[in-house]
Amino acid sequence: MIITIFSEDDSTKRAILAANLATFCARQHRKVLLIDATSLKYSLHWGERRAAADARIKLAVRGMEGLPSELENPLSYYRSHFQDIVIDTDGSDSWNADSALVATDVLLVPVGSRSGDLKRRENLIQRIEALRLFNPALRVLVVGLQAISAFGDAAGAEGSGDARVFSDKVLTAALAQTVIHEWLEDNRLLQQGQSVFDSEPRNRRAVEEIEALYQEIAHARDLRLEAGAYSLAILNAIQRRTLSYETAEADQLGGASAGHDRN
Repeated sequence: MIITIFSEDDSTKRAILAANLATFCARQHRKVLLIDATSLKYSLHWGERRAAADARIKLAVRGMEGLPSELENPLSYYRSHFQDIVIDTDGSDSWNADSALVATDVLLVPVGSRSGDLKRRENLIQRIEALRLFNPALRVLVVGLQAISAFGDAAGAEGSGDARVFSDKVLTAALAQTVIHEWLEDNRLLQQGQSVFDSEPRNRRAVEEIEALYQEIAHARDLRLEAGAYSLAILNAIQRRTLSYETAEADQLGGASAGHDRN
């Protein structure tokens, strides 16, 4: 299964989620590849630190270079050798990101109360819907991120509410019942090449959240959608793309007209 974690947030929380999910898969005695297709390479650096520390739970981590055609080919070495592929992407490299998303089984979109402005979220929605033209079977699962205060309590419920609003705007998207809490030790573990499954003492609640989220991801992959839902999603993507082209064309014509008037 290919799981892609996609957001345009430049913080470490997407990489933390990718590292935890990849480690969970590896704990199930599965061959796992974590791919970093981001600009800041948090996941790749995590893998380097993990290899240097000779972590007990083994998994492969590499960048996206040279992999687009491999991911798109179901018979390629990477697709046949690894049972689970987890991709961390922020969409900064459009070609690499699109190649990953076209091959994806389940697209996981983490949304928290600090997950960017409304314009960025709208751009993310348009990007996801445009992908349906190339991957109509794409499953989209939105998961809420919840910050934890210094006292160990959830710092409000804004993340869950924002995740619900986001999922409602993406056709055929599902909202995960699991909420992922952002723990104070998350960044420390990432810097040390560890996951919630490696830490001692282990944060039992964090472990349970990742286990529950993976089960929801697997369920989303196997969920059959009605033909009408596919058709509506694709139609909506076509309409969005057409409107985008028309808007861009109008802007170009407006710019050309303004330049002509000045002359």
